[in-house]
Order: sequence, then C-alpha cells, then structure tokens
Amino acid sequence: MSNSDPLVLYSAIQLPELFSADVDCKFIALKVKQEAQNTALHAIYIEKQTQADNMPFCALITVTEWEGKSEREEFFIEAENAEQLMEKLERFDEIHRFIFLKVNRSLKIDTVTMAPQAILCTLFPELGLFNPDAPEEVLFGLKNSSLALLNRLEKK
Repeated sequence: MSNSDPLVLYSAIQLPELFSADVDCKFIALKVKQEAQNTALHAIYIEKQTQADNMPFCALITVTEWEGKSEREEFFIEAENAEQLMEKLERFDEIHRFIFLKVNRSLKIDTVTMAPQAILCTLFPELGLFNPDAPEEVLFGLKNSSLALLNRLEKK
C-alpha cells in the first residue's frame, strides 16, 4: 500500500462479493488480542490461487506474540469458493472482529509470517520502517503507534 492510496476497510461478509467482482484481489485481515502482559497479532492472508482447480481459495492464518515469547502458530485453510472459505474462517476465529484490507497484488502470502511489527510497517508505511535492532524504547513507541492505529481502524 502506498501513502496515496485511500485506506478502505472491508468486513468478512463483503469478501465473497469482492472476489466475484475481481478474482485476482487479495486481502489481509488483522486483529490484536491482548491478555495480561501478552499482545498477539492475528493476521490472515486471503487469495484465490490461479493454479489450483478444486480448492482455489486459500487463507494463511498466523498468530504471533509481539515480544516473541512463544512460537508463532500457523494454519492454512483451503476452500472451493469464497463463501466456504469465510465459513471455515468463522469456525476458526471470530472473523467478524478482524479488519480486512484489500492489498496490492504484489504482496505475497509470506507477509503474514513476518514479525507483527514488520507486517504493520509493510501495510502502513506511515508507521515508518521497521528496524528490529532499534533501541527498546523506539520499538516500544512503534508498537504503541501501531496498536493505536489498529484501534482507530477497528472503530471505523
């Protein structure tokens, strides 16, 4: 995404219709879950695979703690159509609580396997570049800015 692109948010309900209009579109869905001292980013990458015939719709779901205290969890889901994919995702997690962003076609599935802050800096360039070697206070400030941004988007 670039700074000049208007940010449009979507809901899970809209995705089947959006895929009907443009089968090449891609989405990333985000949700932050905070429990005690742990903050985890739930990220979902959704696309229609052009080379797959019987299960063309896929989603890669990752759950990664910000501080990396535990291993990242990954789940891969395939479906025959966008409606079925949304049903499977709803069984997996509260899909209606995610923020859905239509992303550039150049974005790849491995984006959601990055560290939470790296994902957010990739999706929202206005946050700045992510440098994992930055001082702790800089990383803490970047995390707070990212969480504030996601909180504002959730309320839209």
